[in-house]
Amino acid sequence: MDLIGSGFLTIFSFVFLISIVVVIHELGHYWAGRACGVHAEAFSMGFGPTLVSWRDKRGTVWRVAAFPLGGYVKFLGDAGAASEPDSDKLDQLRAQMGAAADRCYHFKPIWQRAFITAAGPIANFILAIFIFASLVLTLGNRELQPVVGAVVPNSAAAEAGIEIGDRFVSIDGRDVDTFNDIMRMVISGGSSELDVVIERDGSPISLQIVAQRNNVEDEFGGSRRLPQLGVQAYSDPVIGGVVQGSPAHAAGFEAGDRILAVDGAPVRSFQEFANRIDGAAERVEVEIVRDGENRIIGTDVGPPTETPGTTSPAFSRLGLVSTGLMVDYRRFNPIEAIGYGFQQTGAVVSTTVDYVGNIVTGQASPELLNGPLGIATAAGQVAQRSIDGHDNAFNAARSLLINLINLAGVLSVGLGLVNLLPIPILDGGHLVYYAYEAVARRPLSMKAQALGFRVGLVFVLGMMLVATWNDLNYLLGQIF
Repeated sequence: MDLIGSGFLTIFSFVFLISIVVVIHELGHYWAGRACGVHAEAFSMGFGPTLVSWRDKRGTVWRVAAFPLGGYVKFLGDAGAASEPDSDKLDQLRAQMGAAADRCYHFKPIWQRAFITAAGPIANFILAIFIFASLVLTLGNRELQPVVGAVVPNSAAAEAGIEIGDRFVSIDGRDVDTFNDIMRMVISGGSSELDVVIERDGSPISLQIVAQRNNVEDEFGGSRRLPQLGVQAYSDPVIGGVVQGSPAHAAGFEAGDRILAVDGAPVRSFQEFANRIDGAAERVEVEIVRDGENRIIGTDVGPPTETPGTTSPAFSRLGLVSTGLMVDYRRFNPIEAIGYGFQQTGAVVSTTVDYVGNIVTGQASPELLNGPLGIATAAGQVAQRSIDGHDNAFNAARSLLINLINLAGVLSVGLGLVNLLPIPILDGGHLVYYAYEAVARRPLSMKAQALGFRVGLVFVLGMMLVATWNDLNYLLGQIF
């Protein structure tokens, strides 16, 4: 795809994601306020100049703005003193508003204000649950089994004694159901020691592993330092296809052949077979099983690729394709799908909380924090990856929509969690103020609230600076 097309795709994907998760967040506040009898004066989808607006029968002005990068809801009284109220200012405001004060947010009981405030993050969690549940209900779910297909030499996994064929059972007491769970838990764990339980030959083995931080380059030319164990997902050592005219085709290999050994050395996974081919000379002898009969096939091996790791050596040097990674496919009924939605949302929450906690304790680096630039980059990459390799526009568009919706679910959880941080300018900070008011039976003084808002603003701006620095480092790494 050309630069203009790629840029348009990135912008479209970013706007699509932000519009969904932020508008749903604000709708959570709106519906909770409406349920509590608070009048919403305006609901804006986006910021900047108004493109389209209309007033509903309740008097709320709905507007679509020029910059679709979020939105907001404005309740009655959300101006001046009402933004940072204390008891004296609230009394003045009530006198000014008269009968309309009953529809003002700041004159509602504490529990209603807390409910309205928390409704935004709650809406984000509900959206995530709905997205994850809907996807598996309509499409089913494919997950890589948490079985080791290869161990990187000198990696954390190699030093801990992990072997090909080992199945991960748990990490730090949390069950591992898929291979993605391994990567998620390792990244959130940072440099802390992980208590890992694996299963080998039907017996559990407990290990303590500290992940190694490595520069990991992606297919887009960027790199990030990530904690890694050094394991790859398992692929059965069975031939899935043979390229016409390749050395393997000339030697007589067939799809369905199970590979047992290379030059007499046993093979336990297709990745291990590929690694043996990568280090082979010009000719190898491969032992296979075909129709229950063991055979040894001698074959020439093509020259190594100039760029190691770009394709499997089994493909580039022999012309052999595997049957694919070991995947579990499952269909869900509606009840199971909802349960899966809760499970996935909980997994994202757990991973995020663990990662932030490890940042605070110094066991993880904040370099994985992303801001708007990082979200836009990720959206563009997911979109690019979604449409690549499809032979028609319908399949490309379908893949794009599915993957962007799934990413919206993850982003929605992140937005909900960020807003629950106990920082005064965020929803979580307001909840802290309401907790104080419930205990002290009066609002925090206007001076204290103003100080809190300034401190919160500095903290949020600091986080944004760190996130933007990370985003720029990644983007510059793609260029230089």
